[in-house]
Amino acid sequence: MTNTLRFRLFLSYALLTAMILVVAVLTFALAWRGVQDRVIRARLAALVPLTARVVRELWRHDAPPSRIATELKTALQARNARVLLVQNGRVVADSAGGQLVGETIDLPPPTRGPQPIRRAPLTGLLHTEDGREYLYAMINLPPPPGAPPGARSLQVVQISPRRFPNIVQEISSQLLWAAWMALLVGLVFSWFLSRWITRPLIRIARAADQIARGDLDVRLEVSGPAEVEHLARQFNHMAAEVRASRQAQRAFIANVSHDLKTPLTIIQGFSQALVDGVANNPQTAHQAAQTIHEESLRMGRLVDQLLDLARLESGQAEIHLKPMQLKELAAEALRRFQLQAEEKGVTLSLLGNEVVVEGDWDRLMQVCTNLLDNAVRHTPAGGLVVCRVGAARDAPGMAELVVQDTGPGIPPEALEHIFDRFYQSDRARRRGSAGLGLSIVQEIVRMHGGRVEVRSTPGQGATFRVLLVRR
Repeated sequence: MTNTLRFRLFLSYALLTAMILVVAVLTFALAWRGVQDRVIRARLAALVPLTARVVRELWRHDAPPSRIATELKTALQARNARVLLVQNGRVVADSAGGQLVGETIDLPPPTRGPQPIRRAPLTGLLHTEDGREYLYAMINLPPPPGAPPGARSLQVVQISPRRFPNIVQEISSQLLWAAWMALLVGLVFSWFLSRWITRPLIRIARAADQIARGDLDVRLEVSGPAEVEHLARQFNHMAAEVRASRQAQRAFIANVSHDLKTPLTIIQGFSQALVDGVANNPQTAHQAAQTIHEESLRMGRLVDQLLDLARLESGQAEIHLKPMQLKELAAEALRRFQLQAEEKGVTLSLLGNEVVVEGDWDRLMQVCTNLLDNAVRHTPAGGLVVCRVGAARDAPGMAELVVQDTGPGIPPEALEHIFDRFYQSDRARRRGSAGLGLSIVQEIVRMHGGRVEVRSTPGQGATFRVLLVRR
């Protein structure tokens, strides 16, 4: 269970949700501290001018700082406020019962000359000797008129503790509840999302299991995200290829059995005749031996073609590419078939221009001879086989090798199977051949990065076109 893709996706989304919540809470806490400080500073800055006016009036009537603090205590407590009176950096009065009286605190030095109360007060952070922190707003009051010479100014400092820890503690339960709810919603969403993502993959896995059990007709519905649709299409294509491969394998076994059985039967029959003494005269014995020899050669060619095709399809066959003149190759191939064509009364013709391709001479010669052999065999006496080479006009960067005959042509229903191994169509398959020549042609051309095409109209011959990369 823990090793499934669904569980891993669910766990990933759950961890991601938890991390987002932790980051959100920390961000909220840090942001709230800054917001809270600004709110407290603004509140203190709004209150301290009022307090400073009262202090100035009491001070002008010769009230000492301790009495001023006592007079302000009740009013300040009602506002949940606190004020310090400071002279020369030392607290001389504290409205909160004199707790900080006598302590030295670090405040900005008083400005010279009188400071109007309506001027914006100074704000900041105050650290006391016992380690506590207070936010403050301060106004500096100069000595009142008529004060004795050398009188010192008085700083009115409105203070408030930083309430961040208390506020966080107050809202922690609400934050915790909200976090649990968000985590629960995230987990539910993660479960549905992981299920939604893995559902098409599970369908594909089940379909693959069906194919493994031999059900090659299974197909997937192409739906879902683009990647899943692409995967489903590729799976359906793979299933079709597997089915075609299985059918080709069965046909291959059946055809190989048939093509081997026929010469073997002939060899067995004539060899039995020799053993039993039926061929009791030299001429009959010679004919039997000749037939056995021809059929053994036929079997040898079939085995060689099978091995060659197997190496080509598996990628084990090596090709050695080098620049070569395609027209020179075609001329050599035509020369090899000249005698066979003359005996049958078929005319061979070479057309086209010189073109250079990257290819393996022996393999491309095999392509050309297979196509020419097929064409000569299908062309009746008085017919024409044309081999044309040159640059392909409709395929930039490609060269073409075309073999065209004036034979009976290929039926339309046989064209799509013409390159299949052992294709059983007497009209499309060469007599005396195992039906592997065109399959070998196709594999060799593919190894060269090209393709082979066929066009035919019944009664008007067939045209095979090989496209190869130009140098």
